[in-house]
Amino acid sequence: MMTMTRSSGNNLQTLCSPKHRESASTAAAYFTFIFCAVVVFQQFSHGDYSAVLTLGAGVQTLGFFLLLLKTKQHKSVAGLSSKTLEMYVLVFIFRLASTLFFDGYLPLDSSGDFVYQIADIASFMLVLQLLYCVHKTHRHTYLVEHDTLEIWRAVPACGILALAFHGNLNNSLFFDVSWTFSTYVDTIAMFPQLWMLTKIGGEVDGMTSHFVASLVISRMCAFAFWFYGYEEIAPEEGVNMAGWLLITAIAVQVLASADFMFYYARAAVQGSKMVLPVAV
Repeated sequence: MMTMTRSSGNNLQTLCSPKHRESASTAAAYFTFIFCAVVVFQQFSHGDYSAVLTLGAGVQTLGFFLLLLKTKQHKSVAGLSSKTLEMYVLVFIFRLASTLFFDGYLPLDSSGDFVYQIADIASFMLVLQLLYCVHKTHRHTYLVEHDTLEIWRAVPACGILALAFHGNLNNSLFFDVSWTFSTYVDTIAMFPQLWMLTKIGGEVDGMTSHFVASLVISRMCAFAFWFYGYEEIAPEEGVNMAGWLLITAIAVQVLASADFMFYYARAAVQGSKMVLPVAV
């Protein structure tokens, strides 16, 4: 009887452990995402190929949600880059400024039902909450000494590039430039986070690795969509520089994370924790 009681106590302790709660929360988040994706596909999708871009927006939201979940559970923002979050604030402000009022760059699958925009709005709200955690509630855990990539210096170049080479799907200079600027900033947004992780090195927290992987997969979806649609960005005669720069920018986002994804995939196959080498 005593053995059974002791065993039951150990099982209860295991179920209540932070690691088990984190695994259960992650599984619930993935289940909810899959459920929502199925509902959206059945109720709102036209079965068009453009659904891949909407899926990418959803995966991105999932990534930010997993990161916020980890932050709330551990009461820590260790390993999280504030500079990356700040870049995403710019991305969503300028992207939504275009997609909320014009449908030129919206996937056909999402046109009229606001699914794509809702995913971006949800991601934007999650980013704001994460920034609040970094600079307010859990600022004592923020590893500011490792978040050193001065990515803001690249923002003016993104603006100049967007002004010089942009599409015309919105038939509005401001809103076309706004969307293009958001895409170029999106290209550099993840660099501070990747830089920070390589500076820290060693074992990467599970939720953080899921977050980065989710955003990389989101960019892969965007690349798959625009690879077949970049010619529509600026369909006038001549070289479509805006279209070529668009797919190049998204490809850079994916390739920049290739090293991280290698270690992520290896850890998943081996069933072990993800470990990054320390940058020299």
